[in-house]
Amino acid sequence: MIRPFLKWAGGKSRALPELLPHLPKAKLLVEPFVGGGSVFLNTEYQNYILADSNSDLINVYRCATRHTDLLIDAARALFNNGNHADRYYAVRSQFNAAHELNGKKMINGARRAGFETALILRAAQFIYLNRHCYNGVCRYNQSGGFNVPYGKYKDAYFPETEIRQFAKKARDTRAVFLCSPFQITLSIIPNTSAVIYCDPPYLPVSKTSCFTQYNGESFGESSHHKLVSELIAINKKTGVPVIISNSDTPVTREIYAQFKLNEISVRRSISTNAAERNNADEVIGVLKRRRIEVRNV
Repeated sequence: MIRPFLKWAGGKSRALPELLPHLPKAKLLVEPFVGGGSVFLNTEYQNYILADSNSDLINVYRCATRHTDLLIDAARALFNNGNHADRYYAVRSQFNAAHELNGKKMINGARRAGFETALILRAAQFIYLNRHCYNGVCRYNQSGGFNVPYGKYKDAYFPETEIRQFAKKARDTRAVFLCSPFQITLSIIPNTSAVIYCDPPYLPVSKTSCFTQYNGESFGESSHHKLVSELIAINKKTGVPVIISNSDTPVTREIYAQFKLNEISVRRSISTNAAERNNADEVIGVLKRRRIEVRNV
């Protein structure tokens, strides 16, 4: 298995053995919620459209693909003698001071002199923060500032090998990275051999375990209803199969009732207490490929 270079809450690495058999063959895989990228890294599609509403995440993936060596050099400089609270909070302050770069318009916009360098530095800082913060959580306050505290790790692994593996896979498959909400990503699904895999923020299993946002925006029940509506419409229109992952709760089963739900059990990767990282019940939902009738007029 190829490991992602970022830690990611809800990452699919542990669920891959159960998930991969449900992903049908096709030329293109579309992920509106790419997250840590473990599905991308461990599948063999010819092409990929990888999207997320988190502009820092998409920026780090673009920089890793286009400027691999520059990103690694910039990130290594931060990691060197950087595993202590003073350095962490200094980098976090610098990252937040420049959060105006954390805008979709600038991330997706035209390049300007010096702007590319600023994006590479921000991507390096994001990797550093991800690897040194508490549990690898990605969370922003209402002002757009990254607000996860220092993780106090004995060692912080520098993922150079994983960055290079990601970059090679992205270049070989001509992966397209989009900073966009799922509605826009799903609107560009081509009428071709494609598969949609959605791994949205999970519906909470209890009131105390609710973590439905990592980009300063909530993704609650209404968002899941909208997502299901879009997915069913695309499946009916194009015949493209859809696979989803989510927590196994009564609300999930109600919202995703039109999917065939397969139960799985996955070890938790995020918890406030390491002793509580036990197995969690999840579901993999499947809308199979539909046959589209072509009528002669």
